[in-house]
Amino acid sequence: MRNRKKRALLAVTGILCAVTIASTDTLVYAAPSAKELEKKTSNLKEDLNDLNNDMDVLSKKLDKTSDKIDKMSKQVEKAKLDLAAAKLNEESQFKSMKERIKFMYEGGNMSLFEILLSSDNMADFLNKAEYINNISDYDREMLAKFQNARKEVETKEAGLKQKQEHLSSMQDSLSEEKSNLNDKISNTSGKLSDYSKQLKKAKAAEEAMRTAQKDDVSGDTDNHSSGSSGASNSGKMHEASTSDVALLAGILECEAGISYEGMIAVGTVIMNRVESSRFPNSIREVVYQSGQFSPTWNGALNRVLGRGPCSSAYSAAKAVLGGARHNKVRNCYFFWASFTGHAGINVGDNVFW
Repeated sequence: MRNRKKRALLAVTGILCAVTIASTDTLVYAAPSAKELEKKTSNLKEDLNDLNNDMDVLSKKLDKTSDKIDKMSKQVEKAKLDLAAAKLNEESQFKSMKERIKFMYEGGNMSLFEILLSSDNMADFLNKAEYINNISDYDREMLAKFQNARKEVETKEAGLKQKQEHLSSMQDSLSEEKSNLNDKISNTSGKLSDYSKQLKKAKAAEEAMRTAQKDDVSGDTDNHSSGSSGASNSGKMHEASTSDVALLAGILECEAGISYEGMIAVGTVIMNRVESSRFPNSIREVVYQSGQFSPTWNGALNRVLGRGPCSSAYSAAKAVLGGARHNKVRNCYFFWASFTGHAGINVGDNVFW
């Protein structure tokens, strides 16, 4: 009995040893050598270095694209404002032509034919016929001016559309490059600060592009203090359409010439009127208010709007809309040209009061 138990114990022991040996064989494997580890590390370093080099190339490309978009956005902004100015000029020409025709053909009690029939003799008839012919020549000249203004608007509209299409293409390219750059940044290490700056610049370019593609123009809070020591951002900001900005820029150039400080001063007076209950409450109504701004009736404003105001006038208009005001004329509502000899506050070539 004891021998049987001893043989069973030995058998169980043998089985346990076999299982243990088998299990040990499945867990044991050879560790990588130092040489293999060095090779893998070297390969990883090379991959990382190549990736960083690729990222540098893409970053420079992205930077150039962002600069192009920024420049193109400014061109679109200028083209958009010039288009608004041209439309204002066209509108003014059309209005003048209608008033002329209405006055000449509807103002009297007799038709032109009746005028001819009322002639006393042949000499009188010929004189009246020549008078009527002169009227027709003038009307044809007015119509030609209107047609030319219409063609200028169409040309500027086509140019603006082409620039915006180019801008849209650049946007797609920038978006793709941004996506590639983001992927590379997320899969590599180092230089994150530099690439974040690149992305920030790209986003700023996109924002400028979106602004340029809208019909609204945001006021610029930059008052260009280097050229206007008397200005400060002390006024209220106003949102404006491209037409309002173009009109404001045009009247600023007409009334202040090339003086940026003078433009801010004139702009301060105009915005003071817009914000006052004593005057109309829109830029257009203030500028065209009867008997106020001589360029609106002597043809000067139409000439400036026809060619597009200068860049500094657009900048001054947007600065005024952004809240820039000239401190010396902060409470003024009127101004005269300085050569008139009126007393007041002198800024540029105008005297304010």
